[in-house]
Amino acid sequence: MSSYSAYSGNGLDQIDPFDASDSNLWRKAEYLGRYLFAADFLRSHKPDLVADISCGMGYGTAQLCDVAGRVIGVDGNRSLVESARQRFKMPNLHFLHKDLDEEELSPEIEEGSAAAVVSFETLEHLLDPSRAVAQFSKILQQGGFFICSVPNVLSESGDSAGLPRNKSHKQWFNFASLSRLVAQNEMQVIYRLGQSWSKALFRREQQLSNAKRISLKLGDEPSMHSPEMMRWLSYVAAYPTVEDVDGSYSIIIVAQKE
Repeated sequence: MSSYSAYSGNGLDQIDPFDASDSNLWRKAEYLGRYLFAADFLRSHKPDLVADISCGMGYGTAQLCDVAGRVIGVDGNRSLVESARQRFKMPNLHFLHKDLDEEELSPEIEEGSAAAVVSFETLEHLLDPSRAVAQFSKILQQGGFFICSVPNVLSESGDSAGLPRNKSHKQWFNFASLSRLVAQNEMQVIYRLGQSWSKALFRREQQLSNAKRISLKLGDEPSMHSPEMMRWLSYVAAYPTVEDVDGSYSIIIVAQKE
């Protein structure tokens, strides 16, 4: 596996940045950083409806409630949806159970009703990602935004049969293949971003630890896992930027429906 495999933690793709018992600090910061960027980007556009597709535990969906009139979090895991409903009870927030490989987002989300679709680390899990992106485009209004991330194939690793070593991943993406998929569904990429700083810091910390130059990693310090410090670290070290995008584990794009 690549040196970045520590980001996969216990093998689960679900992670809660505000779970202090999870010591995987850099991965938590990246997950939260993507949602902080999405909320900041959308704030000035004052969206009426934002759909967060594959919302998982719902922590990021809740972040979007501060900038949107309504937010719908969608996930294919029923237990995660129920847990998110119990945990987050904002008046403008609704959670919906949908399997993207088998079900349509409509009629619960009407065609052309969403000002933005946010979907992080989703498409690589689907057998037919083109079907999902077509649905995203369908619910987006003209001029609406699609904010998405997928792992970069350069950061992934394969097994002896050449299949993704992460068995929950069904697809590999590079920027060109993701851009084509978006363009085929009436959307145009307007920004490509990455999180190269956090990846570089993680690797440097690992190198220094292996060389016994440092005895303590940031993730070993309990105070680093407080909600305040997680937000600070996500903004300072893991906030998506257009700088050095090829050094990022994930490809992050902002696309707009034509």
